[in-house]
Amino acid sequence: MRKHGIEEAKEHDEPGASMLTGVTGQVLNIDGWFASHADTGTPGPHVRLWARGRHGPVLKTSQIPELVECLELVAERIDREWERSGDEYPFGDEPDDNDPAVIRQREIARLFFLQKLRTHFVEVAEILLRSQDLLDASAAIAPLLGIDEVEVAGRLNGINLFAMTSYTSEAISRDLAALRAED
Repeated sequence: MRKHGIEEAKEHDEPGASMLTGVTGQVLNIDGWFASHADTGTPGPHVRLWARGRHGPVLKTSQIPELVECLELVAERIDREWERSGDEYPFGDEPDDNDPAVIRQREIARLFFLQKLRTHFVEVAEILLRSQDLLDASAAIAPLLGIDEVEVAGRLNGINLFAMTSYTSEAISRDLAALRAED
């Protein structure tokens, strides 16, 4: 059985620790990162907490001192690593998913897609019914909606047709105009 907790974390120099939570068998992982998420987030020393489970990590109040000690240990180690080699770390070129501008652009793209889909729904349905496969359908639908074939496939796979009933054309147009006006 693997050991967890501050004593185990002190046995190595890695910017990470883990501890048992108040949920039977659940482990809270505390990891030092050089970016806020993956390799595309805000550069700098960060600490990520995660645990498997429906409600995330759940600690007993008696475990809080150990959590604080683990957090301090991981923070100290990731800060030290950042000072030593942070400038050399290869950050990705992907946009930061938490950047408000990125979120806004993705929402504009989603609303634009919904607007086009509502406008051309009958034609899209006919294309889907006569197409041989996903590639054939995407190639035929892309010019109709004015987006890339790969984007058509991804967006159509993620569409809940019944959700279209809860968002009127007027609401889509209004929200899209408001987002575009923010430029």
